[in-house]
Amino acid sequence: MAEPCEKKIPLSRTTKFVVDNRGRTAPTSSSGIALIATNCISNDDLYPTYKNVRYVSGETYREWFRSHPEPGDIILTLKGSQNGAVCLVPAQVDFAIAQDMVALRPDDKTIDPLFLFAALRSRAVQEQIRNLDVSGVIPHLKKGDFDKLFLPYPDRYLQEFIGHIYFSLCNKIELNRRMNETLEAMARAIFKDWFVDFGPTRAKMECRAPYLEPDIWSLFPDRLDDEGKPEGWNAKPLDQVADFLNGLALQKFPANGSESLPVIKIAQLRASGVASADRASTEIPPDYVVEDGDVLFSWSGSLLHRVWTAGRGALNQHLFKVTSKSFPKWFYFHWIAEHMPSFQAIAASKATTMGHIQRHHLTQATTFVATPDAMGAADELISPLFERQIANDLESRTLAAIRDFLLPKLMSGEIHVRDAEKLVGEAT
Repeated sequence: MAEPCEKKIPLSRTTKFVVDNRGRTAPTSSSGIALIATNCISNDDLYPTYKNVRYVSGETYREWFRSHPEPGDIILTLKGSQNGAVCLVPAQVDFAIAQDMVALRPDDKTIDPLFLFAALRSRAVQEQIRNLDVSGVIPHLKKGDFDKLFLPYPDRYLQEFIGHIYFSLCNKIELNRRMNETLEAMARAIFKDWFVDFGPTRAKMECRAPYLEPDIWSLFPDRLDDEGKPEGWNAKPLDQVADFLNGLALQKFPANGSESLPVIKIAQLRASGVASADRASTEIPPDYVVEDGDVLFSWSGSLLHRVWTAGRGALNQHLFKVTSKSFPKWFYFHWIAEHMPSFQAIAASKATTMGHIQRHHLTQATTFVATPDAMGAADELISPLFERQIANDLESRTLAAIRDFLLPKLMSGEIHVRDAEKLVGEAT
């Protein structure tokens, strides 16, 4: 066991500048420079994400804000459900930060910047942030609390090691996320061109030059039929392409004993994880057990669908597990994606607190099935992209587990540098 770190340093002594925009709301515009709010900052992401962003004009960006984040700064949220969330400012800064957060500029003579990033995310420091928050209804951390927020302060070599290990694991997860965005876009482009827009057939009808390999180009019909689909293709309702199994009321299957399954509800699907999930018995019918790689679709409340990669779990009501004996997973996944906007509109129109769709809406959603040869060609192109996305997500889950296992043990001295290096080397 390594020596535990007894030295502490207040957060206020680790920074040389704090970007703080007065706790006021900047005037926004319909376009311009992204305004990052607290919902864009998460301890699960290395950098800010662009979720439901607003914008500020160039003039507002230059004149209204006191200062702006710089590459390598550390963003810390101060208020709301994301209170205490931390991420790095990337090399290219194309955003401003809204109220209820600050950007910390580390004093690298005092502390290793990446160690500061890791320390702020550590369980012990996050717990301090929660304990410092005494505001009641809305979680709130004040700049004045920075003197009271104490971080572990090991020797510099250990700071640099912890910071490097933590950043490297986070960065690999970030690279996987970006790769998956590219893979998803590639798969979606092929699917939409072939199965939704009928691009190759329309190009033939308009006498345009082929844009696919000859052996693939020849698989597409020369014209559309009277129903507007390629000749020889079939139109099928979505619920004939795949089976939609609704989950159980799992409160009827409580955990009993040492073994149990996390209950996968809408919240877990949205978060792609089972933190704080309820537990259910392992004795549920096998069809209702969710495995990595299963397609899940929430049909009530927040309508969304995902390939599940957060481990074995139990399927709760309001979620479908989608399977098919006749069609590949990518095929029904992308058809659900194609119809999702209309499903969401149907749910939003319901005069209830939990908008939803019904099974007849699945029947009304049309899919188009190509000839066996064309389906086979599509599978050869899209399936590897789809499976690589799943593999990347599973790898990221493993890396995150190692990162979150190592950080507190390195901070406390419970694990030695050599052991940490070995564990990370085996995983990467």
